Amino acid sequence: MIQLLKLGGSLITDKSVPRAPREDVLKRIADEIAAYRTDHPESKLILGHGSGSFGHIPAKKYATRNGVRSAEEWRGFAEVHCEATALNLLVVDALRNVGLPVLSFGALEGVRCAERKISAWDRAPIFAAIENGLIPVVFGDTVFDSVLGGTILSTEELFAGIIRRSSETLRVLLAGIEAGIYADFPARTELVTEIRLDRERKNGLQFIQGSVYPDVTGGMKSKIEAVGTFLENPNVTEALVFSGNEPGSIYDALSGTRFGTRVVRP
Repeated sequence: MIQLLKLGGSLITDKSVPRAPREDVLKRIADEIAAYRTDHPESKLILGHGSGSFGHIPAKKYATRNGVRSAEEWRGFAEVHCEATALNLLVVDALRNVGLPVLSFGALEGVRCAERKISAWDRAPIFAAIENGLIPVVFGDTVFDSVLGGTILSTEELFAGIIRRSSETLRVLLAGIEAGIYADFPARTELVTEIRLDRERKNGLQFIQGSVYPDVTGGMKSKIEAVGTFLENPNVTEALVFSGNEPGSIYDALSGTRFGTRVVRP
């Protein structure tokens, strides 16, 4: 089984402050992933992370997700990439510092899109890395788009592209700062412990709101819709949306403990 773990931008950065990594959280998460790998040396992992207060702020300023045409927009495209890459270096360093054999795969160099749909991407190196005991790391970033000129792909969209090409059993873990999906966000008094996507899609996912902070890739609603894409592959057993903010939560989630909001087929 391959587990795909996303570290949300709200978890690893302070999204209310530009370029503000939560270094203590990053270190603790790295320690927990390393402990899990020590206890499960044959485990297969793909890690991903959001851009948080690095990439999302210039992305919103230049509306990069919507397309890139003018010289100013292309300047913004480059700025978003630089910011996303800067955070990726911090994440990779934190993981390497605890001995994890991570290998970063940037979307800009390898992915091509048409209207934000992946049209070309050689995923073979990612799977080769896994088979050789390495841990691929992907992250939301700018990509060239044959229709829009340029755009941004979220980590969830990259996960979906990987999942479509995998024949292995898969489990998806989305770690943020929220305990899961709330029926009454932002009041946060009614945690939804399970979502059966077909039923919720028919209801228009009305209770799922966007992020409180700038999130150019769509906030929580888009994340759940992405999970629906994950579950189109019958090899995906489940997806879990949970808080990675509590000590031990990342280790527990990787170990199979279910908490937060579990998203499944009916």
